[in-house]
Amino acid sequence: MATEGSIAGRDLFDGLNIEYEHAYRNNPFKKNLIKHCITLLEPGARVLDVGCGTGVPVSQMLADAGMEVEGFDIAPKMVALAAKRVPKGKFEATDMLEYQPKGEFAGIFIIYSHLQLDYSSFHSATYKLAKALKAGGILAIGQSPTDTRVPEGDPAFDETRSYVEAYNLPFWGEPLDTFMMSRAGQKEFMISMGLEIVYETVDDFQPDNPKCGVETQQYVVGRRPNDAPLSPPEPLPKTS
Repeated sequence: MATEGSIAGRDLFDGLNIEYEHAYRNNPFKKNLIKHCITLLEPGARVLDVGCGTGVPVSQMLADAGMEVEGFDIAPKMVALAAKRVPKGKFEATDMLEYQPKGEFAGIFIIYSHLQLDYSSFHSATYKLAKALKAGGILAIGQSPTDTRVPEGDPAFDETRSYVEAYNLPFWGEPLDTFMMSRAGQKEFMISMGLEIVYETVDDFQPDNPKCGVETQQYVVGRRPNDAPLSPPEPLPKTS
């Protein structure tokens, strides 16, 4: 079921659509991530772009490299644009929590597509998706780490100091309730499932829009080393 945060994301990004693409399409750090991931994937590999947006640049680069691209986004206008920009891809309008993987993927990309979820929703959705990775498959996550945005002693942190949720962070010149993990917390989240970290970068990026400020961005890739069952990621969500 769609959450309040994901519905807010749908409304926000349906409104931005092409403006968002123009502001973020030339991010060199995101492009370097995808270039590296392509070297880890076999030609023709089946990959999933979670929160695909307009398909630029993630789905587009993967399709151009010969991958079998599937993607989804909660914003229908974004999905329509993705279908035009990446005609060989298969895209649908749905929510991270409602999407059910069919079959296995060699690569799954969650690139800045989960930042309006709460931790419990992110936890369950990511675990569900990661279990659809084939042995040797990779999971790539992009996010804004708390390290440069949230003071160390801020009470918004969870008790493990791994994440904050609904944290007031500027986006497009306006405050936005944002979910973020610490740099170490994001890696430990993936490792605790049974993935091996094979790539990480943290860099500052300035979107091509005067409303946007500089963003510190973390990109992490975890590899599923074998077909052993994955474990629920840690920390576990708070119980009510």
